[in-house]
Amino acid sequence: MSTNSTAAQSGEAKKSATTTRKKAREEGKSTTKATGATRTKRSQAVAKRTAARRSQKEQKSLSDLLEHALKDIYYAEKKIYRALPKMIKKADHPDLKEALQHHREETAGQIETLETVFEVMGKRARGEKCEAIDGILEEGESLLEDFGDSVAADAAIIFSCQAVEHYEITRYGSIRAFADALGLDEVLDHIDSILEQEKAADQKLNDLAESSVNDAAAEYDDDDEGAAA
Repeated sequence: MSTNSTAAQSGEAKKSATTTRKKAREEGKSTTKATGATRTKRSQAVAKRTAARRSQKEQKSLSDLLEHALKDIYYAEKKIYRALPKMIKKADHPDLKEALQHHREETAGQIETLETVFEVMGKRARGEKCEAIDGILEEGESLLEDFGDSVAADAAIIFSCQAVEHYEITRYGSIRAFADALGLDEVLDHIDSILEQEKAADQKLNDLAESSVNDAAAEYDDDDEGAAA
């Protein structure tokens, strides 16, 4: 049997298996949780696929989606790192300034961690333009222009920063799940460390908002009510 014939049969087999799996999902059939051996096999397959040159027509897989997500968040983290100084400069509350500065330092470390993840996967660290984070950051800049010199500046900054944090938490949560399903335990550990930092940053912002920032901004509305009366 010729090499071309074997490759064609292999391609048809993969196409058939994909069709079967998609049909099962459409029918709502559940998938059995992968065993340790299966996860190991998957991680080896990812490594093998990475080493080989893939044709453009080959079926996309979860490892491709993981790579896309990593490029997406790598781009996002770099954009966030550059956007934070404006927020820090406009913040009034010293604890908010400190929290934002601390998280900017964490972000620098997260960028390095993502570069390590790319290396582990045998990929070059490269970002891919993400319209979602661009939109969130543009809205943040707009809010800073509208509220940056007002008594609600800190509340607006937290409002914007938490939108960023929630975006990151959902993205890293998905990346974590992909790495887990593919048996990429080293990648999983790195992503877990970043995810914990993002959750802690979001909680810190939430605590600041609820403990003082929102009430301080609301006092201005109390003054308005008194003046109106």
